Amino acid sequence: MTLQLDDGAQLRSVTVTNPQPQGIGVWLEQGSALVTRCQVKNCGRDGVFVTSDALPVLLANEFSGNQASGLFMVRRSKGEVRQNRFARTGYGIAISDQSAPLLIDNEIVDNKVGVVLSRSVKPVLRQNQVLRNQTTGLWIQDTAQPDVGQSQDLGGNEFRDNGQWDVRNEGRQTLTTAGNHINPNRVQGAIRYVASELPDPVAVPALLLGRVKPEPLPPTPDSPAPPPLNLNSRYQDVMGHWAAPFIDAMAEAELIKGFIDGSFRPDALVTRAEFAALAMATFPASDGSSSRRFKPFQDVASGFWARGVIYQAQAQGFIAGFPDNTFRPNDPMTRAQAIVALINGLTLGEGQAAEIGVYDDRVQVPPYAVEEVAMATRRGIVVNYPDLAELRPMQPISRSETTALVYQCLVTLGRMPPVTSPFIVQPARTAVSNSVAASGNTVATQHWADDFWQPLLAQNLLEMSHGPEAPMTRAQFASLVVRAFDPKPQRYPVAFRDVPSSHWAAEAIHMAYRARFLSGFPDYTFAPEQPILKIQVLLALVSGLRLTAKNKAGVLTRYQDQSQVPRYAAGAIATATQLGLVFNYPDLNQLTPSQVATCGEVAAMVYQGLVLRKRMPPVASPYRVVLST
Repeated sequence: MTLQLDDGAQLRSVTVTNPQPQGIGVWLEQGSALVTRCQVKNCGRDGVFVTSDALPVLLANEFSGNQASGLFMVRRSKGEVRQNRFARTGYGIAISDQSAPLLIDNEIVDNKVGVVLSRSVKPVLRQNQVLRNQTTGLWIQDTAQPDVGQSQDLGGNEFRDNGQWDVRNEGRQTLTTAGNHINPNRVQGAIRYVASELPDPVAVPALLLGRVKPEPLPPTPDSPAPPPLNLNSRYQDVMGHWAAPFIDAMAEAELIKGFIDGSFRPDALVTRAEFAALAMATFPASDGSSSRRFKPFQDVASGFWARGVIYQAQAQGFIAGFPDNTFRPNDPMTRAQAIVALINGLTLGEGQAAEIGVYDDRVQVPPYAVEEVAMATRRGIVVNYPDLAELRPMQPISRSETTALVYQCLVTLGRMPPVTSPFIVQPARTAVSNSVAASGNTVATQHWADDFWQPLLAQNLLEMSHGPEAPMTRAQFASLVVRAFDPKPQRYPVAFRDVPSSHWAAEAIHMAYRARFLSGFPDYTFAPEQPILKIQVLLALVSGLRLTAKNKAGVLTRYQDQSQVPRYAAGAIATATQLGLVFNYPDLNQLTPSQVATCGEVAAMVYQGLVLRKRMPPVASPYRVVLST
């Protein structure tokens, strides 16, 4: 073998070959590895060999010229094979033993045999093109039971122009096919053709067709576009990165650039000179804005590449030097310095020290940066990955972190639309007091969400030790909706690389995904311990419960911050509003869609979903949004 990938490994944009007799390009035996945009070619045996209990994701690769097979899957392996091309080999794809992968949107052409299935395999094939293979397109043997389409879940595969047979069933089971392009004159063996039972697509909501579209039902949470991965990023190393939404938006606006090799290097550190260059490219001086006194730096030579932008940034108040009259242009910029530079350069004001209480490491914030960090937090400018509560103020800032901060400044200035990201820090909200003064005495009061929280606890739907003000994680939300709604599968499973079978919520996470309550992230991770956002909760309930509403026009004007609702989510949020799923505390007119959802908020929204299902009695609340009739 050339490469063996273990659990969690990623192979991107690499050419792999192994011309030795019996040579294998990539061996996958355990866990969930990702292979994407690679060329696997001219191997003496198999391009990729998958065995044991491996659950890989093979995405957008090219398999060509391999002697035995492009992909060979055996034992109990599963996983996903999407958008690959298999060409000029023995078997394009060979699957044996008890393997059961999902093959979707692959091109399998010009091989001796397109796909061969043997023993007791149970793969699922959707939207594949199996064309021009020398002898057979799909060859079924033994007790193999492929799913190539059902009456209510059409296959969409195309089997044509293969040399002898487009489909050859030598197995013991009759092959059922629905919604595929198959010429009955070019098949061999027992095949049963089943008609579609789907209603007219013109008259039926998209979700009922198994396809998620913005209207009338939104895409599943976490991803505004239907495809599971963003393959259109202009930078090869940004796909699946946590900062991809910020980087791609800034690149589209031509405010940042990558490197000549097509990369962005999102995790590379930013020097003070580079930060000055980005700040001046994004916030150029307007008339009269550079009138501050010029202060030369002894370590910025006349021929230094960034000399002009450094002095321009100094004049505009973005960045200053050190007491020894140096600028230190090649030193890394720290996160605290970057925040201070942006807040001061844009004259956004000063916050209150109490506002940095959202950070566990707030004591590390240097005194000169407290007010600026507080203001950045108040305005939603701070972006913390991977932990929202860890500011890491004295650590060097990376290119991706700098891009995210600058983008959020542009959002604050109204120059860019908001993006949805679980890593944007939300300002601390005023918690509901646990006591009130009455006649000089302290009287205990309930939390605003107790009427929703307590019934869910009583029915064992919640198993969390945290109180209602604690943030809810994605794993906790998956567990809650599966317990509360007992949903049925609506789509095929995927293997999340960061959800091992030993994870406490693994079963609930996979069920929540299959029921369309939640999706994963572009690199096939689920991020189970990340806090879930309010907008994601509402999208999940509308999608998973298949809710619809009429006359949604103008509904979002109910909210003063309606501009923060992404376009792709507008229909779903309007539906949630009309059906009474939205709770806004403490201000009924502020939706705060990108805010981390607390356990109390989630409990209220899920409870209302149970009310819609007639499984809970209605409960009045001054914080539930009710539209006037």
